[in-house]
Amino acid sequence: MDDLIGALAGSQVSFQPNSTAAEHPRFAMYKPKSNTVNQEARRKKFLEAQKRKRFDYASHARRLAFSKWDSSDETEEDNTEKENEDMDCEEFIPKPPRSYRNQLMLSEWLVEVPDDLEEQWFLKLCPVGKRCLIVASKGITKAYTKSGYNIMSFPSDLPGGNKVISSKPLHVYCFLDCIYNEVENTFYILDIMCWNSHPCFDSETEFRFYWMQAKIGECTGLQEITENHQYNFVPLPYYDCSKETIEKVLWSDLPFPSKLDGLLFYHKKSHYICGSTPLVGWLKAFMVPEMLGIEVPPALCTEKPSSYVSMQQHVPEAFEKHSKRKEEEEKTMYYEDD
Repeated sequence: MDDLIGALAGSQVSFQPNSTAAEHPRFAMYKPKSNTVNQEARRKKFLEAQKRKRFDYASHARRLAFSKWDSSDETEEDNTEKENEDMDCEEFIPKPPRSYRNQLMLSEWLVEVPDDLEEQWFLKLCPVGKRCLIVASKGITKAYTKSGYNIMSFPSDLPGGNKVISSKPLHVYCFLDCIYNEVENTFYILDIMCWNSHPCFDSETEFRFYWMQAKIGECTGLQEITENHQYNFVPLPYYDCSKETIEKVLWSDLPFPSKLDGLLFYHKKSHYICGSTPLVGWLKAFMVPEMLGIEVPPALCTEKPSSYVSMQQHVPEAFEKHSKRKEEEEKTMYYEDD
């Protein structure tokens, strides 16, 4: 009976390796499962799978821009998938969903520090805020949560995002991966998925980040609040991942006025995929000394729970807080079925 109880206690209905919805596995009091520990092997599989993956991102971008999820597109898509000989890559890189839900690329806890961190990864500092998908099309700009809830609609200077700006035709569109800070009326841009109707889902991180900085830099009005542009759009800077650079960045002034939420690590060769991927890692600032051997300013360690004693006590509290926060957020949102 004791063996049976122990087995049931360790079982899970569903398991997503290193999900950032849970606490960092390093703090767990139980042994991590094999697919959690061997994160480096999973990274290699993701990189190999994206080379073989065949998906019509141009068609997907048009459907996402104009909300056209008709059955003929689905049939054509299915036929394309059947022709793909490497169907096993679906295990790592699934097709994007046919809605606004789960369109964002999500990180995993950085459980294992990559051997090539300095050479093949970028760092971004993330401000506190709500993660959202920005869709600018048909002369309006809309912000969606990760779950597909439309939280606001407004005009913007993004391509296709404003009916008033006649110089930009309404048939163009733009998708951005952002963090919204309500206090600052600002969308901090993490990544770019499509610009001026040109999708870059299957472009590598190194190109997407360069292109994002270049294109946003060309639109000076994006960082000014006007009657026809109610929110700032600010691209977050990215850095190399040498120890010297990470230490310098963390000990310098933050590139935004709000508090630091955490650190994102992007593999330079990763494509933009929907869902969780080990090619994007996440750490809280107070985890950096343990994981990377880099000291951080005391001010960045204030987020570490003062009541922290053990994971046995901390995990239930973390899950409960996450569940309550999500429940409260969804009370103020409505689902847009268009």
